[in-house]
Amino acid sequence: MDPRTYSLGVDRWLTDSRVYNLVWLGRWIERAQTIARVLLWAAEQESGHTGAAPSLEGVAEMAASVRGVSVPPGESALDALLTRDSGASLRGCLAAARYNATQVAPVEALRIIGRAIHDLDTLGHSPSNPDEVIEIVNRTLATLGELHDSVEAAWFHAEPVSEEEVYRRFVQQ
Repeated sequence: MDPRTYSLGVDRWLTDSRVYNLVWLGRWIERAQTIARVLLWAAEQESGHTGAAPSLEGVAEMAASVRGVSVPPGESALDALLTRDSGASLRGCLAAARYNATQVAPVEALRIIGRAIHDLDTLGHSPSNPDEVIEIVNRTLATLGELHDSVEAAWFHAEPVSEEEVYRRFVQQ
């Protein structure tokens, strides 16, 4: 493994393997954010008692169906969408992101993803009301925001690179 993968610095080169893992890391983060935002919207609608809005469980069932999460009889679709360890659940997306992050992300990003997974693993029960879902999802979205910032800071620099620096990096590669 290339030691630069776990260190911060300006000598970062995007090889094919790194690009592949960064793209998939981004896709898994985006999928997790999408699931979280759908659940947040549904929980806020139910919490606000909007009469025309579908129930939180109804939205979770639709989202699980669209995402391909199978919900066994007697289990809540919301619980399956939050904590099931499949690539289509929130926890599953985070676990897949963690796998790709081990290849390219700094250690801080791995800690952030681990914290988000731990939060979901320690729920202990399916959220019983929309306010609990709002709290869980907001915490997860904040953690995903931290993750995005960590990856952005480690890989994508805002400062321009001089022609000499580009040449030096090209020769090193």
